[in-house]
Amino acid sequence: MTNHYLEPRTELSTIQQQDVSKTKWYSNVLFKDFTSDQLDLISPYIVEKDFQPRELIMTDGDEGTFALMVDSGTVTIHKGELMLSERGEGDLVGMMALVDGGPRSATVAAGHKGCTGFIFSKEAFDKVMEHESDSVVSKMLMNYLKYQQSAIRQTNELGLQETRARLAESRKRVMSARFFVQMVLGLIVFVFLLGFLTKAAGEGESTYISFALLAIYGIWSFFYVRLSGLPMDSFGMTMDNFLPALKVTMKWTAGFVVVLFVAKWIMVTFFPNLFGTDIIQLYQSDGGIGATVLVIALYSIHAVIQEFIARGCIQGGLMQFVTGRRSAFTAILVATLMFSSFHLMIDMKFAVITVIPGLFWGYLFFKERNILALSISHIIIGVTSIFVLNIVG
Repeated sequence: MTNHYLEPRTELSTIQQQDVSKTKWYSNVLFKDFTSDQLDLISPYIVEKDFQPRELIMTDGDEGTFALMVDSGTVTIHKGELMLSERGEGDLVGMMALVDGGPRSATVAAGHKGCTGFIFSKEAFDKVMEHESDSVVSKMLMNYLKYQQSAIRQTNELGLQETRARLAESRKRVMSARFFVQMVLGLIVFVFLLGFLTKAAGEGESTYISFALLAIYGIWSFFYVRLSGLPMDSFGMTMDNFLPALKVTMKWTAGFVVVLFVAKWIMVTFFPNLFGTDIIQLYQSDGGIGATVLVIALYSIHAVIQEFIARGCIQGGLMQFVTGRRSAFTAILVATLMFSSFHLMIDMKFAVITVIPGLFWGYLFFKERNILALSISHIIIGVTSIFVLNIVG
């Protein structure tokens, strides 16, 4: 498979011998503890080379014709499309193929800013093995062995850390899935009870029954949030980001309220027989101003509980274990449709209308993760649309 992010390689045969100062390469781990005389013996075999950003240096499966000692910049090591690691100044890459004569086991490319390194060719390596003293050869091989041991330890530690991270992520997803199942079970019970009790209730009692059941469901949900073992901020229950989240949420809320007024103007202008002629139609309870205030207060509490359940618990739970490119959209859509279905027991038109602000708040929760800020937005938009503009009827 071709790596689209790698540039074509410059052939090694084009590398020209340069006046290489050994002060730039002698400190490499391969030549640790070499004497000055021994370094002088190695010096003719070292060639300096600059690589352009993303330039291909070594290719997986190719014959190992040289090793590279990185002097500046970085190189990336790949296996297919997967990047295994990044190496920098002082690191040694490609030496194994020189030692065992086997093919390259990975692809190496210059980093995004390019790199400079010192080439130690297979031909030079063979000459050192054949012509130089045993002390030079043994030191070089011993240094390489130590380097490989260190690299293996580092790889093992990185692998262990990655395994722990994956286990933690898997555990988190299992806990989130278990929590979501509990939320769905609670939702089913809530819908059944709501449908049964509202049909049995007298006129005007269904609203209070709905509020009481939602409050019970909210308490039940909070109980399972605490037992889930997941961090509270994953459900938007945090004050750490409240002020920044509120600032962003209020900007979007102001725009939504403007849209509501424009929508109501269109309704009364073009459909006066259906919606009347007044844009503002203030709600007034038959029980007077006190009853009106009570209804608005109960609605506000209702809005907070709704946001906690719909956005915090359902959407927040989904966002913990749903993966993929469209995971956020899926969580927003599912949470919105699930909670909008609550309103089917009250009114079909109302249930459909609630999808629009539900998607709006779902997006804001995805961006800000703060239930309190969203609850304030819900109260403002809800009071405006229901008690001021009477859009939902």
